[in-house]
Amino acid sequence: MITAVSGSTGPSSPQSTESQSLGQDVFLNLLVTQLKNQDPLNPMEATEFVSQLAQFSELDEMRKISSSQDSLENYLASLNNFSAVGLLGKVVEFSGNTFSHQADSPAELTFSLGADAKDVQVRIYDSQGGLVATLRESNLPAGRQSVTWNGRNDSTGSACPSGTYRFEVSATDAEGNPIAAATVGSGIVQEVTFQNGIPYLCVGGLWVALDDIQRIGPQG
Repeated sequence: MITAVSGSTGPSSPQSTESQSLGQDVFLNLLVTQLKNQDPLNPMEATEFVSQLAQFSELDEMRKISSSQDSLENYLASLNNFSAVGLLGKVVEFSGNTFSHQADSPAELTFSLGADAKDVQVRIYDSQGGLVATLRESNLPAGRQSVTWNGRNDSTGSACPSGTYRFEVSATDAEGNPIAAATVGSGIVQEVTFQNGIPYLCVGGLWVALDDIQRIGPQG
């Protein structure tokens, strides 16, 4: 089970800013003290003085870059989280074999074939693992394909109830050799949560990472 946590660290605290300022003050105080207590007969060379100032300037610039990078990462994380929330109620496709079915409505099942297929079988199972329908297609080319299930049970002819279903695809070429087939799951985004800063979408009871989403459809 995924536990919802916040993925954003927020802006820097006043304490961290104070620590950064203290570091700069210490550096300058040490430099001034060094100048005050230097040997008059062997004063600090101008090049050495400039070198120390350059080192301080370089460190300060690196600190600023690091701070800006942290702010940018926090902003991008917040933007990513906001985008995930905007998917609530939308139909999405992802790598998988589950899909949400609405009673009395057809369901479009999507898959990808690794080569041209002579025969294709799509088997549909309910949430209990029972086979409810088998679709047969022939002469499908390689690539992305989709078939439509009428939403009815082959055995009884009655409409299947709403719920989460899964499907499997098997395909063979003209010589009867098996062909790789990758299924594409789909469903309506019901909930959004976060784990270690990564958005996860609840689709038909299945948690899907935002990075696994392949396609976004209209409002469900």
